[in-house]
Amino acid sequence: MDAHLANAPRRLVSEEIFGEVEYYITHEYDNLDRMFAYVRKIDRYDDDHGQIYFNRYSSFQFIEVIGIDRCVGFFKIENLFYILDREKI
Repeated sequence: MDAHLANAPRRLVSEEIFGEVEYYITHEYDNLDRMFAYVRKIDRYDDDHGQIYFNRYSSFQFIEVIGIDRCVGFFKIENLFYILDREKI
């Protein structure tokens, strides 16, 4: 968005993404330690019953670990992976 403008206000967008964490890294800047996760995102879909599923993994993305809300499970039925999310049960 405004990455080329040094003093531009942040316009952060909150979105719910699902993915698989590849690894974690820590980064120190201005005496502040922050932890990030390198996540392989998924292209998600919802079926008629509200169950979330995907058929392939998508791009990788770094997210700050404080943004990780919960763990979910994946299970495969035929060629689709369904997401088992206890918050949606």
